[in-house]
Amino acid sequence: MSIGLLLALLLSFNGTFAESDTLKPLTPFPNPDITYIWPTNASDYMSASFGETRSAHFHAAIDIGTWAREGYEVYAARDGKLFRAGVSPVGYGNVVYLQHDDDSFTVYAHLQDFAPEIRALVDSVRFTDYRMSFDQFLSDHNVHFKQGDVIGRTGSTGIGPPHLHFEVRSSSNNAVNPKLAGIHIPDSVPPVFSSLAVIPFDADSYVEGTKQTSILPARRSGNTFDFGEITTSGPIGLAVNVSDRSDHGRNVYAVYELEMELNGKTLFHARADSFPMADTRKMLLDRVYPLLLKRRGGFQRLHILPSNSLPFYDRNLGDGLLHAEAGTHEVIIRARDYYRNESVATLTLKVEEPSDTGYSRPVYRFKPASHSQPAPLTQNRANPERYFRWNSGWITPLENLSDVSIRFRSSGFQPGKFYDKLEAHRGIRLEGEQAEISTSETGAFTLNRVLPGRSTTLRYPAGRMELQFSEHTLFDTTYVHAERFSRGNRNFIRIGPDSEPLGRPVSLRVFLPDSLHNEKRTGLYFTDEQRDRSVYMTSEVQGDVLQAKVEGFGLYEIRVDTTKPELSRPRIWQRRNDGRWFVSVDASDEGSGIDHNKTVFIVNDRRGIGEHDPFGKVIHYHHPEFEPLNGANMIEITVYDHAGNRTSEKFELQR
Repeated sequence: MSIGLLLALLLSFNGTFAESDTLKPLTPFPNPDITYIWPTNASDYMSASFGETRSAHFHAAIDIGTWAREGYEVYAARDGKLFRAGVSPVGYGNVVYLQHDDDSFTVYAHLQDFAPEIRALVDSVRFTDYRMSFDQFLSDHNVHFKQGDVIGRTGSTGIGPPHLHFEVRSSSNNAVNPKLAGIHIPDSVPPVFSSLAVIPFDADSYVEGTKQTSILPARRSGNTFDFGEITTSGPIGLAVNVSDRSDHGRNVYAVYELEMELNGKTLFHARADSFPMADTRKMLLDRVYPLLLKRRGGFQRLHILPSNSLPFYDRNLGDGLLHAEAGTHEVIIRARDYYRNESVATLTLKVEEPSDTGYSRPVYRFKPASHSQPAPLTQNRANPERYFRWNSGWITPLENLSDVSIRFRSSGFQPGKFYDKLEAHRGIRLEGEQAEISTSETGAFTLNRVLPGRSTTLRYPAGRMELQFSEHTLFDTTYVHAERFSRGNRNFIRIGPDSEPLGRPVSLRVFLPDSLHNEKRTGLYFTDEQRDRSVYMTSEVQGDVLQAKVEGFGLYEIRVDTTKPELSRPRIWQRRNDGRWFVSVDASDEGSGIDHNKTVFIVNDRRGIGEHDPFGKVIHYHHPEFEPLNGANMIEITVYDHAGNRTSEKFELQR
């Protein structure tokens, strides 16, 4: 028995459930008689936990640290059959899925390489077309592993830095907290509260007299935290920024369980046992999406949005929104980790009756104000989201505005409302299928209502574009604003509101000017204004139309990429853990990015597969039989970017 396997067996633990007063485990999984072993000899250190916040999804696994190194053994946690394998420059990278005799699964991701029998099977398919990407179901090949067999080696493919991503899934493809499968770490450290978000929830809700979400820092005394006092009116929601650690651990984890009481009555209880992999993007509903965008922090809601169907919550308690009467109330929030270590936080809630509306009495008119005519495409338009915030229920100005006209439209005609004054952070209910809004500051803009569960196309004749929403695009009813405008000679599209997440991409069709007809190098780029960067979106030009998938609301630019990829610094090297040889070439493209499936990589007249590492900005030559010649080695590589620009280089390297 290897030292690594002995370590894994010593770290194994029979699965038991952590019990809770109100929530029971989602499924009777796993069978208590089943033992999972720790899946690597890299370390016994958990660097990330189940259910953590990621940019657009839940973390469905635990991560195991490998001390910034690659090549440690990865073991089958149970007896199983090879079910699926994948290779990709992003996401899971090199990944193995094992299916077990109860039809559950374990998943091992970011591998440096596969076990030889998996590698041979994967390569037998990949070398038919020399594409890097691979993702196939392989159960028909009947490749079996015993618990403790080596199935691969740890790496950093798909993402960095090096670590092992280990998932447990049920037979119905639910991600299951691996601690339910007995993956144990020493932990006597209670969670820590950092801050609390207090969120106004409808047109008549206010926090400290405004429609702004308030962030309250936590004051700590031992394992007790206090968020102080805050004044509200109308329904509000709370969300906490809270984290956990383990004994001897440096990394910060997600908490396992959250509970909230109002005046001694429990109104919310959630526990991260399991979730369907199809719903992993609903993390954007469990967290407060606007704060995730702006603060990169995962404030976890202590209330349930109507479109949130995740199985974490005790729904017998209601939705968790606070509808407290006028007066002073005590809120208690409890956070627990899997091992029942608990911290408690308190908040004093002072609730007032709703105050005056904050705007002058509206005058009804049949026409919008004269300044409501659409601005021409070439003008740099003011972003309406600088002046207004809106959602499915209400719209509010972010500063005092005068001479504002609002007209709601549905199947019948409705006269417009004209306001001499709108006070900042006062809510106006949104109605109907369309809201036409005009101010001196923004000019005219239109909000179109889009409903979840329906396919909807919004057309914008002035911008010569359209948005196509599938029935799964939106989580909730959303009033959408879109416009196309120019800044100098640059062409932009803005789609809002930024504060609403998408469940699936929006299809965008844009009619191009004559100068760009059939210009295949034209693409759509997301403009991340906070981090001052642009990201290429999957795009295609057909005649005079640019088609793209938009994965989130925000600012986009239509751009032509004429810059070729850059190649440099070829080198021959041998991997230490298995002696395999590789050729690597530095490769970068600052425009649309390298199209990894089009790379042609030939060494000594033998074509291999070009495996792209976008994080290391390098392409590796992969051929299972490659060994460099003593003396000169001839290298030919051709690389394309997503715009079709091509770079070809030849190198001669001495071994």
